[in-house]
Amino acid sequence: MKIQYYGTGAGGGIPEIFCSCRVCMQARAERGHNIRTRSQAVIDDRLSIEFPVDTFCHTAFGGLDMRRISHVLITHAHHDHFLLDDVISRPQGVAEPIRFYASEKSGAALRQKLNATEELYRTGKRIRTSEYQVLLENLEMYVPKMILDYMVIPLRARHAEAVDAMIFWIRSDDVNILWGHDTGLLPAEVIAYLKEAGVVFDMISLDCTLKRGEQITKSHMDLEWCRETVERLRANHNANENTKVVLSHIGHLVERTHEELVSEAAEYGFQVAYDGMVIEI
Repeated sequence: MKIQYYGTGAGGGIPEIFCSCRVCMQARAERGHNIRTRSQAVIDDRLSIEFPVDTFCHTAFGGLDMRRISHVLITHAHHDHFLLDDVISRPQGVAEPIRFYASEKSGAALRQKLNATEELYRTGKRIRTSEYQVLLENLEMYVPKMILDYMVIPLRARHAEAVDAMIFWIRSDDVNILWGHDTGLLPAEVIAYLKEAGVVFDMISLDCTLKRGEQITKSHMDLEWCRETVERLRANHNANENTKVVLSHIGHLVERTHEELVSEAAEYGFQVAYDGMVIEI
């Protein structure tokens, strides 16, 4: 399995537009891995996780080719994970529909937008210029969904309860990954579910939005909560010494440059994702 991180930033990215903090200033000066666009990754060049506001940037500058991707997982309906306006496109030469998968609440706004667009076509207020189709399928917590060759099991995130935010257990053949962005410490029900399932993850990608030791919200994690999460999973035999742990969804609130965070994460054997990073499992 190949996982490519196109965006590894939190909601504002790095540098945040109006920010003059040390991290944002250094990102502007040094660029490289310090630049973080909003969260998006693609598995095996064909299954996208998220469709954020920066999808255009990933297309224009990061090498992302959405024409090759017809299935998109959405964790929740915040703009840095799901930009509705770019979904309603009128491209030429599209061979198959694009399918979005989200909780019913996270998909509600897209469904309304699709219905409104179809009404514009029906009434002649907008001219249909291509056969481009957008399809939306609801995901339910803990109900496995086969998408392409991947078994996707949505798990409850500790984040954005109003839109039923999800994290994902994604399995292909004998490879298992846990995609844990935009969540605080995993809910007890998730820990219990994974223990009962007996899965051992080959890779875990975790939210690291907050400054180490300053856990100002329960809906994101810092380095210490990432450590605690991994320790809980190891105690339940859902992770072991061979499990790759990668930190992503990193904002300037971390108050660390990329290299500084790499150094701190190494204390626990964790890797730090950067825009463009590829991991093979």
